Amino acid sequence: MDRAELDGLAIFLAVAEQNGFRAAARQLGLTPSAISQGIQTLERRVGAALFARTTRSVRLTEAGQKLLAHAKPAAAMFQAGVNAARDLGEQPSGNLRINAPRPAVSLLINSLLPDFHEAYPGITLELVGDDEFTNIVEQGFDAGIRLGHTIELDMVSTWLTPPDKFVVVGAPSLLKKHPRPGHARELQGLPALLTRRGGQVSRTWEFVDGGESLKVTVDGPLILNDYEASIRAALRGVGFLYTVGSVVRHYIEQGSLIPVLEDHARDVPGLCLYYPSRSQSLPKLRAFVDFATKRMRQGMTSDAFSVQPQRSPES
Repeated sequence: MDRAELDGLAIFLAVAEQNGFRAAARQLGLTPSAISQGIQTLERRVGAALFARTTRSVRLTEAGQKLLAHAKPAAAMFQAGVNAARDLGEQPSGNLRINAPRPAVSLLINSLLPDFHEAYPGITLELVGDDEFTNIVEQGFDAGIRLGHTIELDMVSTWLTPPDKFVVVGAPSLLKKHPRPGHARELQGLPALLTRRGGQVSRTWEFVDGGESLKVTVDGPLILNDYEASIRAALRGVGFLYTVGSVVRHYIEQGSLIPVLEDHARDVPGLCLYYPSRSQSLPKLRAFVDFATKRMRQGMTSDAFSVQPQRSPES
């Protein structure tokens, strides 16, 4: 591949990511006419139009979509190689992007900061709360955090937190209005707080009954896609909440949420930090992995997921 093709691909990726020629020109420090000429040259080499352009919009053609699907991962791999080479022998530095479920973002802040920044002042952490199953490579993240059983097989992973259990909790005011369920199936007649993920509402809660898996379909008056809002609704007595136990341990200890169906609680793996194998050599990522595993394996306090300030644990 010659330099012209490399330049053309850089321009193509910028236009695709910025959804416009002018925005791509600003990003690359070129003129809009240079961007247009670069795309035209690349289209002649490819033999097909890559963008459908109107006076108001720019969108990828089918050929453009196929080129983007191959070029974007290749560009990410190339950039990772450049970063790895640049970082050898240097202090860990740069922007480190971490994708994690929203509750885990609060956990990271409470458990690691500001101590991590004091230890590695050259690293800027970008924590993105996302409850969907995001492809971290395609979306440009250095690492992700998820429950252990959801990790992709081609990733390097290391556990951060111990195993936990899914629990059902309700506010005292809710339990005054509705009978305390003695079996998981009794939830079918009680108000539940529902969760929307990936465009779908989850209405199935999983339990164990006598060592066997049990799925119960629930319904309720409120659908949410934010864990903090779900906790607030549970505290207000709107409905029963189904979540990982450590997320609500603080409220259970306070007595503002009461666990039910504890004999039916299902085990869940702890949180894992995962990343592509080719990223292992990045000093900034190695620094984060070492710091996070050392700190978080020491155990979590009951308010580890709280949005309220807390004292940092000892190193």
